[in-house]
This record gives sequence, C-alpha cells and structure tokens, in this order.
Amino acid sequence: MIDPARTALLVIDAQVDFLAMVEDGSHYTCGAHEALAGVLRLVEAAQRAHAPIVLTQEVHRASGVDFGRELDGDESVHCLEGAPGTELVPALRGLAGVHMLRKRRYSAFFATDLGLLLGGLGVDTVVACGFLTDVCVHYTCADAHQHDLHVRVARDACAGSSAPASRAALAAVDYLQRGAVTTVDRLAEAYAVAAAA
Repeated sequence: MIDPARTALLVIDAQVDFLAMVEDGSHYTCGAHEALAGVLRLVEAAQRAHAPIVLTQEVHRASGVDFGRELDGDESVHCLEGAPGTELVPALRGLAGVHMLRKRRYSAFFATDLGLLLGGLGVDTVVACGFLTDVCVHYTCADAHQHDLHVRVARDACAGSSAPASRAALAAVDYLQRGAVTTVDRLAEAYAVAAAA
C-alpha cells in the first residue's frame, strides 16, 4: 500500500544526456529508453494520486570547480550548466506541482535541502527511479535509508552503467531494506488503489 500524502516519488536525473549516451561513448546508460517509459508511468500514477513528486537534476558549474572527486573514476565531464544535454527530458519539463532539486553530487540528499523538503511535506517513504541505478539512484536510496525513510525503488524504471552494475546496486538497496526493490506495475497499482480510496 502507498499513502500518497506521505510518499514522494523521486525521479532522479532524467536528463537528456543519460538518454543520448551510446555504448561506445564516454558514458553508457544500459536500457535508458525502456527505463524512461517506466519513469513516465510512475509520474502519471503519482499525479493521479496527488502524491508529491521531486525531480532531481545533476548540474555542475561550467568551470568544473564543483566536480570534486567525481571525475576520478570512469566518468568524464558531464551535466554542465547551460549544456542542452543537462536539461530534463522533454516529457518532464514544465510539469505542474512538482518540486525541482538541483544537485552537485550523486546523492540527492548531499548538500541540498531535500531532507527539509521531504520533512515539510510530511513524507516518510520515497519511491526512487531514474538514472543511473548504480550511481545517483543507489546513493540517494542509501542516504534515504540513513534519513530513516522507507525506500522503494522501481527496478524497471532505472537504468545504469551496465546490467551487472544495476543488479548489484539494487541488491545493495534491498540489503538495507528487505523488499525495497519492486516494479513499476506494482507501484502504479498501489498508487491507483490509493487514488481510488
């Protein structure tokens, strides 16, 4: 069951670049277009249930001053302010009643006011989806757990750097909260039941 008033949908970094990445590029988002279809279903379901929706957007200053250690691994420069690929995917732009959150790091909780926002909304549960499963989705879910929130993540509304990396990240979240990993169908049905109540 979902209590829409206490459950926030976190759409993590559904940005143009993550949909445009190709397998031989500097980044690769495995299954991104299929995952986006799941993201959009969840947004529609949450809207019908009048549940809060938070859209996050990773954005870095063009100077690169706020990348920190982020470029020490496999990632190259990405999500720069003003770059077309940093924008949210068109289907999520201009949605009424959603909360926008810009972030500089992987976790949507790190150095942002997400905790304050969710507290103000009376949220005790988050439903996570988006990009990348093994990076921003994973770290946001781990921090949600550390903030004593119930966590659900729609595995078929997430895409990662590879299928094995996505599976490992989802397993790590499920380790923190047994049963945290679920599907778009189950969540959409729960939202529908709540909306009809």
